Order: sequence, then C-alpha cells, then structure tokens
Amino acid sequence: MNQNSKSLPSHRLERGQSMVEMALGFVLLLIVLSGLLDVGRAFYIYVALEDAAGEAALYLSIDPECTNPPGLEHPEIPIDCLDPNNAEYRARNAGGANIDWSNADITVEVPSNSVGNSVLVTISYQFTLLSPFMPRFAGVNPVTLTVSASNTIIRET
Repeated sequence: MNQNSKSLPSHRLERGQSMVEMALGFVLLLIVLSGLLDVGRAFYIYVALEDAAGEAALYLSIDPECTNPPGLEHPEIPIDCLDPNNAEYRARNAGGANIDWSNADITVEVPSNSVGNSVLVTISYQFTLLSPFMPRFAGVNPVTLTVSASNTIIRET
C-alpha cells in the first residue's frame, strides 16, 4: 500500500463534519432569532398603539371638541383644550411605550358632538425593521402598523 493513499482517521473527519454543521446551524439560528426580535418589537408597538388609540377615543367620548391642542393649525378648537386636555396629547402619552411619535399619524373623526354619535381615532405608524433579513420576507421597510378605536359620545359639551 502506498503511503499517500492512507486516509485520515475517521474521528478527525467526523469532527470536521460537526464543525460545518454547527456553522450552518448557527447561521440559520441567527436568522430566525433576528426575525423574532423584529416581530416581537412590532407586536409591542402595535399593542402600545392600540392602548393610545383607545385612550384618545375614551377621552373624546367625554370631551368631543378637544381633538387637538388649539393653535395656528386649529384655531376653531377652544382654549381649554390645551395639553393635557385633548385627544392627541392623551394618545401620545398613553402607556409607557417608547414610541417615536414622529413616525405616527393620528387621525380623529368626530362627525358631530351630540350624545350617541361615535368618535373614531386611527393611528398609523411607520415601523422600521432592524434585522437584515426581515425586509426581504415582509417585502417592504418600513412596515405600516395601523390601529383604530371608536367610542360613543356620552356627554354634551
């Protein structure tokens, strides 16, 4: 038998195979974990947005005139709707979530201020995915999260 035709011991080959399997497994594990982190963050923000929309709708059911703070953009809103006495402030400060409100758009619909009518608060949030793989699966980045809450006006203003 020729000296060059000798093969390596089988236990050294198996150790190399295990290293390759481990490296491939770690890559797949990192992809899955990074995706789960983005999904977890999105769910956390979605729940916080639901709470914020619900808080704003609840406030509007009691005081339907105070949708936004008064100012140059909304001169028709009474002066007693200054922060914290308006729905937009209540939505932005509901809960303790760390939400970047510059990415959020709050829409308030109050058809009329009479008792029994419904108010609708809709919040759209641009959620940026952080992992490098999730935007490919989602197809877009940022992802728009939209929540709505409605309530019935219970008090005349």
